[in-house]
Amino acid sequence: MAESELTYGSYLRIPELLALQQPRSRPPHPEELHFIVVHQALELWMKLTLHDLERIIGLLDQDAFPRVLALLGRVNRTLEHGLDQMRSLHTLPPWDLQQFRSYLGTASGSQSVQFRELELLSGLREPAYLKALDVEYGSGLPAALARRLAQRSLADAHADAGARLGIVEVAGWAELYVDPGRWTDFYLVCEALVDYDERWTRWRQEHVALVQRAIGDHARGTGGMAISYLQRTTRYRFFPVLWALRDELVVKGGGELVGNARGQPDDGGQADGS
Repeated sequence: MAESELTYGSYLRIPELLALQQPRSRPPHPEELHFIVVHQALELWMKLTLHDLERIIGLLDQDAFPRVLALLGRVNRTLEHGLDQMRSLHTLPPWDLQQFRSYLGTASGSQSVQFRELELLSGLREPAYLKALDVEYGSGLPAALARRLAQRSLADAHADAGARLGIVEVAGWAELYVDPGRWTDFYLVCEALVDYDERWTRWRQEHVALVQRAIGDHARGTGGMAISYLQRTTRYRFFPVLWALRDELVVKGGGELVGNARGQPDDGGQADGS
């Protein structure tokens, strides 16, 4: 075989890839390799998702809804892969984690730039979230995040696609759901985006559950973050209008809403929300 001939290993750069797992504990704790592999694999899936989301935004701008739907299906499946990988960390015994956790220093999953890029590219612009970013990066956002914040988001592309169809208010989105008509492909895209939003909610909830299982409810993470912050992030939505239209459909169907207004959660009359 010629030295320059392309092989499976050289094409995928397998030797370099397998050399990237470097446990820091001394002697190396046997569970640390699993911890590293899961997080590195998640970063690879996030890289693919960022790549695909940029393509989806371009296709939405072309009203190429069938192609959007196909690619969104893969993105949603990718998120499922990520969820499965995170769940595999439930097999990590909590005391084993404590034995190598101190070697992680201040390294934390909250420092994943690609995770933040995905949030921004998807369209997360809640003031509380942006304020948290300012606090986290007091000296200014990393260039990659500043670029994503200024970039056209998936939520922007979806809203503009709806506007081209004459849909600008929640009631209009509800009408699309009542009778998609010739816009059935766009309706299916909307529901795929709800799937996408839902998977992100599950991703955040899984992160909370993982932290609770690994270090409990009161310990700070290696990056100094309290679990209460992670719990608050589970309410974030990239496409709030696609959730709000459900209220419109309930009313249109003769149902009754609870709470003070549509889209406002009801506390069941209990001041503490329990």
